[in-house]
Amino acid sequence: MSDLVLRYISIVLIYLICFISPLIPGFPQQEPAHGNAYTVVFFATLIIVLLLLIPERKLERGPVASVGESIAWAICGVFLLFVLQIITALINSIILGQPMKSEHTQDVVGLARSAPLFILTASIIGPMLEEIVFRKIFFGSLKKKIGFFFAALISSLVFAAFHFDFSHLLIYFVIGFFLCYVYHKTGRIVVNMFMHAAMNAVVVLISMNVQIPSTPGWIHLF
Repeated sequence: MSDLVLRYISIVLIYLICFISPLIPGFPQQEPAHGNAYTVVFFATLIIVLLLLIPERKLERGPVASVGESIAWAICGVFLLFVLQIITALINSIILGQPMKSEHTQDVVGLARSAPLFILTASIIGPMLEEIVFRKIFFGSLKKKIGFFFAALISSLVFAAFHFDFSHLLIYFVIGFFLCYVYHKTGRIVVNMFMHAAMNAVVVLISMNVQIPSTPGWIHLF
């Protein structure tokens, strides 16, 4: 097993531990301590993950988009993400009969209201870690073995399921698939990080300024 594979496995395991850390005995359960502690865990996880990825810089990279093309994808991609959200939310509600509002999004917004520091996790840290785990590692590794389509299909299903919001599985899957496509086209995970973080930041800003029952049903945190 190569050093890179071991590093990728370590990153995934560390991310899983971070994700389930609130279940560990002794983890604060009352707000705002819960949200603040979760943010510290996420931040520490991001630092460790980035340190584990440092040796990869020495490896030969595949083809990447130009800086100009990458910036265009990063900016236009944010708007496309919202368009996809609206379209899939309508399909999910009108055709599949699922509720418009996302319990996952409302839970995260509720946590951010109780512990404002958690806004950093929802808007920046979380999206960065998700792009590393689900797009760079999971999708990127699968693509080398089974090609773009099936790699994007599988990684997007896992990404969607990981949000534990199964009435909105279609929405998370479509967003995940699109983010796989962007990474496939640009070869730059930083583009995905910007898009994902920008989208979540906008959703948080909108949601934090309205009452939870009035939170727009077509916007979701990913």
